[in-house]
Amino acid sequence: LKSENSHAIRILTESYSGKIKCIHIDPPYNTQTSGFLYKNKYKNSSWLTMMEERNKIGITLLSNDGSILCHIDENEYEHLNILFNYLSIPDAGTIIWDKRNPMNAGKGIAMQHEYIIWRSKTELPIYLDNKNILRMINKSTEIIKKYGGITESAKKEYSEWVKNNPDLSGGEKAYYLLDDAGRIYQSVSLRAPEPRMDPKFFKPLIHPITGKPCVVPPNGFSRTPETLQSMIKRGEIIFGKDEKTQPRQKRFLTEQTKRQLSSVIRDAKKGKADLDNLGLHFPYCHPFSLYFTLIGSATKSFNDIVIDYFAGSGTTWHATQMLNKEDGGQRKCILIEQGDYVYTVIIPRIKKIAYAFDWKDGKPKNGSMDGRGVFFKYQRLEQYEEALENIAFTANEDAQQKALQFDQYIPKYFLEFETRGSQTLVNVDAMQNPWDYKLKVWNGFNYDTEKAVDLVETFNYLIGLRVQKMITKENKGRKYMFVWGITNDERKALVIWRNIEGWQKKDYEKDAEFINLELENFEYDQLYVNGQSVIENAQIIENVFKNKMISD
Repeated sequence: LKSENSHAIRILTESYSGKIKCIHIDPPYNTQTSGFLYKNKYKNSSWLTMMEERNKIGITLLSNDGSILCHIDENEYEHLNILFNYLSIPDAGTIIWDKRNPMNAGKGIAMQHEYIIWRSKTELPIYLDNKNILRMINKSTEIIKKYGGITESAKKEYSEWVKNNPDLSGGEKAYYLLDDAGRIYQSVSLRAPEPRMDPKFFKPLIHPITGKPCVVPPNGFSRTPETLQSMIKRGEIIFGKDEKTQPRQKRFLTEQTKRQLSSVIRDAKKGKADLDNLGLHFPYCHPFSLYFTLIGSATKSFNDIVIDYFAGSGTTWHATQMLNKEDGGQRKCILIEQGDYVYTVIIPRIKKIAYAFDWKDGKPKNGSMDGRGVFFKYQRLEQYEEALENIAFTANEDAQQKALQFDQYIPKYFLEFETRGSQTLVNVDAMQNPWDYKLKVWNGFNYDTEKAVDLVETFNYLIGLRVQKMITKENKGRKYMFVWGITNDERKALVIWRNIEGWQKKDYEKDAEFINLELENFEYDQLYVNGQSVIENAQIIENVFKNKMISD
């Protein structure tokens, strides 16, 4: 959506309230260094007001287990945390993003980190995705098959692959060992975290070869003697070459292994490099690898919806699509941005990543066409200034001059009565042909350009319709559109649009025969029709349209 974001978020509430799994935003940091359209020199209170308005509405979109992730630096971190407390969304923690690139300043300490505030409606742990775990398991299986069994050579090759793999984290690289059963594991201490008082925790284990008692950890064992004996039988205890080495535990890596997201993420990649490869340019953007980790941890269901209402260069979409590539998911992503780089950066980025994932110097690597493709909908919303420009006064000039003699006449009378036919206020007469309803729009220089409004899509937003099917038909030279979908309260709705220019009562009566036949093709709980209606239980679109526009 190309729009000022508070307006755009509001228009999404009917359709997406309670449906969004992840809000991921990188708002202006209230500094003088970034080049966004928002004024980055707001005083704290004005900046917080801007953030409160947008996030207060945004949080209503979150599902019961949804999260909002907000990037920020040291200038407004404390204030933003207070704001989220005020908005009553639980604190899941703060991530420190170590950029590994100190920003030297004129005084004090050079900053090399930013923050990601994570607020969530659930108190469950937040886990990283397990794609690397699956890669490690698949690689071990491949190597064992290569050597025809679990040989010393197989163990060595697997260890070298893990240790030299740049895509694995330090925690993942700890699982570089294979046991004789082909299980991946790391070696961890059996030492109790604090000194034990019960003598049973100091009972030594007997070395399986020497038959002598092994060294006991200084604090005692972390497990009871009974548990340790069970672990020995399952092959989960590692003994040294003799009794002089403390026994240790095998911690296995399986497909079910989960790693909780850490409070520190180290990622020194540059978002500019991502865009340079695509042949696109933007003043500053985060690396999609960082967003890949964050959004991957926030969206565990393959059909989750992500929204970013400070979209910038579209990095959130890029990361979402890469996640879909990795796990075969069908995550959807909604971007909101008001800058004209929607045309020069965001849309080209979406198209290019949909075509291929790997690019260099603006071209797909090796002529690749490995993109997943995408169904992409782009919409531009009417803005506040355009709404004002489209207000038209029906009173003649003489009446307007006389009105100036009365202090309260203009706001109380003109705006209620004399402007009621303005296009921006829903001119019902002009809606007779719903595909030719026009507004004056800003063309970069003035408001002299008129463009048709998508009334069909606007109405879908107003009633919260998630469209499942759209069918266009023609009857006696007139265009009809049947829009069928599900509302946010899970009711089936059918919306019928038609060109009714010049119709009389008899035309509506004749039209009812055609529509009633078409209705047999749909199952619905709610029915909407534009113009007059003799269709049973049909609501008039114009009435609903006007009421919704006024109330919203």
